[in-house]
Amino acid sequence: MTNFITHTIEPWMPPGALKAKADYAAIAAATGWKILPLERYNDGRFDSKTRQQKIQAWLNMVDPGDQVIHQFPTYMSADFELEFITSLSKHQARSAILIHDIEPLRLIKTAPWELNVLNSYDTIIVHSQAMYDELKKLGIHVPAIIQPFFDYLGDITKKATFSHKINFAGTFQKSPWLKHYNGPRIDLFGSRPKRWADVTFPSSINYRGNFDPTSILDAFHDGFGLLWDNDFEGKTYQTYTRFNAPHKASLYLRAGLPLIAWSQSAIGHLILQYNLGFVIDSLSELERVSSISEKQYANWQKNIIPLAKQLENGYFTQQTLAKLM
Repeated sequence: MTNFITHTIEPWMPPGALKAKADYAAIAAATGWKILPLERYNDGRFDSKTRQQKIQAWLNMVDPGDQVIHQFPTYMSADFELEFITSLSKHQARSAILIHDIEPLRLIKTAPWELNVLNSYDTIIVHSQAMYDELKKLGIHVPAIIQPFFDYLGDITKKATFSHKINFAGTFQKSPWLKHYNGPRIDLFGSRPKRWADVTFPSSINYRGNFDPTSILDAFHDGFGLLWDNDFEGKTYQTYTRFNAPHKASLYLRAGLPLIAWSQSAIGHLILQYNLGFVIDSLSELERVSSISEKQYANWQKNIIPLAKQLENGYFTQQTLAKLM
C-alpha cells in the first residue's frame, strides 16, 4: 500500500497563503508519504473531458488499496472536487479529506456543495470537536480525526521577550476594526490590499509591512499575538473562529508569543486549557495587557515552549497520519 497526499500547485499565490498546505505535504513526505501535485487551473473555463483527463493523469499512480489525503479546498470548482473523489473511489483507494477551510461555516451559503464532497470521503480531518459537531448538524456523517493545531515549519533565532506590545498578523479584509482602533499599541503585519491603499491607520497601529512566512518568525520581537476577526456584511468570520484552528496561532506560538483571542473561539478554549495567554470578549478588553507582569508572561512562555517545539517538528501532522494507518 502506498500513501499519498495532494498538494495544490498555485505559484501566483503569496507564500503565506500556501504555507499550511506546503508544510503538511512536507511533513507527510518526510514520513514516507508520496505527494500528488495538483496544478490549479480555472477548470470552469474548460470542458468536463479536459477536467477528467487532468484528474486521471494526477491519479495515475494510485492503485487499489492505496490511501490518499486530499488537502481541501483547492479553490477549483465544485465539479472538480466531486469528480476528483468519484475518480478516487473508482481507483478503490482509501480516502481522507483534510479541511484547511470550509466555506459553509465561514460564509452564509445556500445549498453548499462542499457538504456532498465531505460525505464522499472515508474520513474527514477537522480542527475541533466544535467544527465536527457543527458539520454533523449540516448532515456530515463520516468519521472524523480532530487536529487542534497546524504545524509550522521554519527556523527561528530567538523567542519573543516580555513587553505589553500586541502583534497582529492578518488579512486586513477580515479586520475592518483596524481602521478605527484606539486601544493599546498594535504592531500590524500583512499585505496591504488595494482597497486599503489610501487607508491611514490610527496612531495606535504601527504598520510593519509584509513578511514571508518564515522570516516573520523573527519579526515578532516581543509582546503578545492577537487573533481577532469580525462578522460583517454577511461574512461570519468571527463566528467561524468558534470552529477553526487558525494557522496564525501556530505562527505566534512558534515565535514564543502568548496568545490573546476571543473567549468563544476554538483557539480561546485551547488557550485556557493549556494556559497559553488570555481571552477577551471584545477589543476594549485589550487594556488588560498593561497589567500583565513579567512573571505571568514567563509562566505562559514556559507552557508555550514545548508546544512550539511540537509545531516545529510536525508533531500534530504526524499524529493525524498515524491515526490513518
